[in-house]
Amino acid sequence: MSVSVANNNSRQRRKKTAPLYLAKSLKKAVSMFIGACLYAPLSIASLPPVSVVVLTDERTALHGVDALTHGALLATAANPIKLLRRVDDYVVRWGVLLLVVILFLALLGNVLLKRRVKHNRALLQTNKEMLSTILDSVDAFIYIKSPTLEYQYVNRRISELLGLPEDQIIGKRDDAFFENGSAASMEQVDLGVLVSGKKVTVEENNVLKGESRIRTFLSIKMPLSIFPGAPPYLCGISTELTDYLEMQSRTHFLAFYDSLTGLPNRRLLMDSLTTVIDHEEWAASYSAVQIIDLDNFRLVNDIQGYESGDQLLINVAEKLRQRLDADTTLARFSSDEFIVLMSNLGEYQTGAAVKAERVARQLLETIAQLKKDNSLPISASIGISLFAGGEQSMDGVLRQADLALQQAKRAGGNSLCFFNADMQTSVVERVSLEADLHQALERNELALHYQIQVDHQGVTTGVEALLRWYHPQRGWVSPATFIPIAEQNRLIIPIGYWVLRSACEQLALWSRQTTYASLSISVNVSSVQFQQPGFVHDVETLLVETQAPPGRLVLEVTESLLMHDPVRVRDTMLRLRAKGIRFALDDFGTGYSSLSYLKRLPLDELKIDQSFINELLTDKTDAAIVDTTILLAVSLGLTVVAEGVEKKEQLDWLRGHGCYRYQGYLFGRPTPIEYLFESY
Repeated sequence: MSVSVANNNSRQRRKKTAPLYLAKSLKKAVSMFIGACLYAPLSIASLPPVSVVVLTDERTALHGVDALTHGALLATAANPIKLLRRVDDYVVRWGVLLLVVILFLALLGNVLLKRRVKHNRALLQTNKEMLSTILDSVDAFIYIKSPTLEYQYVNRRISELLGLPEDQIIGKRDDAFFENGSAASMEQVDLGVLVSGKKVTVEENNVLKGESRIRTFLSIKMPLSIFPGAPPYLCGISTELTDYLEMQSRTHFLAFYDSLTGLPNRRLLMDSLTTVIDHEEWAASYSAVQIIDLDNFRLVNDIQGYESGDQLLINVAEKLRQRLDADTTLARFSSDEFIVLMSNLGEYQTGAAVKAERVARQLLETIAQLKKDNSLPISASIGISLFAGGEQSMDGVLRQADLALQQAKRAGGNSLCFFNADMQTSVVERVSLEADLHQALERNELALHYQIQVDHQGVTTGVEALLRWYHPQRGWVSPATFIPIAEQNRLIIPIGYWVLRSACEQLALWSRQTTYASLSISVNVSSVQFQQPGFVHDVETLLVETQAPPGRLVLEVTESLLMHDPVRVRDTMLRLRAKGIRFALDDFGTGYSSLSYLKRLPLDELKIDQSFINELLTDKTDAAIVDTTILLAVSLGLTVVAEGVEKKEQLDWLRGHGCYRYQGYLFGRPTPIEYLFESY
């Protein structure tokens, strides 16, 4: 019984300990199995078969564990040392293999890393070269300075500016390349940027060492953090404005200053004059405008050439500038005209006039001295206009000064004249007359009157066509009044063409009448009209259209025309002379032409001006001039025509001295064509 109990107890203990033992064995076997699966799955598959004895009660204790696993556990339990050796052997083998694989992967990773580093370096170098190319291509000076303001980077433009390669610039400061004042100014700006930490835009005027030219730069400077926590560097981008500013200054000079004399030109004068007129503080104060015109300046160009004329203008400008105060404006207004603008001359007109006159006389003396020093035939005339701010317009002031100038020139030049109210009245009248003259041709207010010319036997040889204007309100307007106006505004061109057409039509009509077929018609031709490029063509066209005989048409020209471009005038006359047209020199003795013109030009007649005929019997000088003119004309084979013959005594004197053609009131007044030959 006791044995039975003992067996039962032993059986009960085995029942209790068997599960714990199996569990521990299973845990160890699983661990080994997992290790074997991880390190040597193929070796486990090749292990020799192990005999497994399965007990029915133990199968029950495993609670359904797989038979194969259970057999392995029993085999392991039966021979653990052998299995562990095999496992260790497999672990060593696979460990070596794994180490080899790890080393291979490490070597492969190192190769790939080196290749990546090489690629990145090449890419970085490419980007650096691209950036350098871009920075060198920018038309600006780009640089980086260290915290102590040594250059760390410069682009190509800076090397070109300093004339040094990059390696001779890096590490140096601005005082190595710029003058001391410029370097100090740049250092002050740079330090301000580094201290404040703010970007600035500044215009810098610097001078390079060895140069005197001031260069202007527009610079943008900013702090640049390169290393965290370290002091900032300075990055700068500068653009040179020197050429642009010089071009701008040149453009301004050309726009507002005279290129020859350097004085303010018309445009700048207008601006200054407008400022004076509109200045409120000077509203109660008088100012003055003086127009200075050089008398006989044209003679300098004709005698000595245009270069001498230009030099004379330069000298006049310099002398006048030296004589005037700094607050007085001196400008060149036109070819030989200068204008002086004096402002703030005081509240009283008399006092202002005295100041203006004193300055004007000083200027006349200056030009007179210049004339004496250079032996030139020049003097000056000055017209002065006084005005108070707000009372006059700019154009009004200049117009008044110009009227005063014309008055001074009519007085003989080398004098000054103030504008007055009578001049203004004359201007208004002239403007009104000019406006009416524009309509005169269209309204048929112009007419031709003819004055006969006779020979010493009293036979009519021809007529002179004289232009007349009958104004509906003013009546007959003197040719001496309206013809100068027509020449100035070039109305004389269409008017002169109408005169020529009318004369040619009359010649054509006479050519078909035996009584008048031998008569000629003399027509005065204005110098403005004669110098037109199409004048010859116009005359030829009129002759063809009207069928007038060219040999009966006489064109009268003045000495003033011969003085202007004599080569061109002679060519025009020769072309017309080839058509049969004749020429007469009108008002001989009143101009300044050379007597050599009489020999060179194709002239047929010489007309003695009536101013010499009027005093012929009482003035020995006039008599001598007329006598000499007759002898000169006869020696040149020219017909002499005396104008303004009104007395029989004058006729007798002229006939006795060899003049055989006459024109004047003694033979007939100018009259319309329908009344010309009533008694013929």
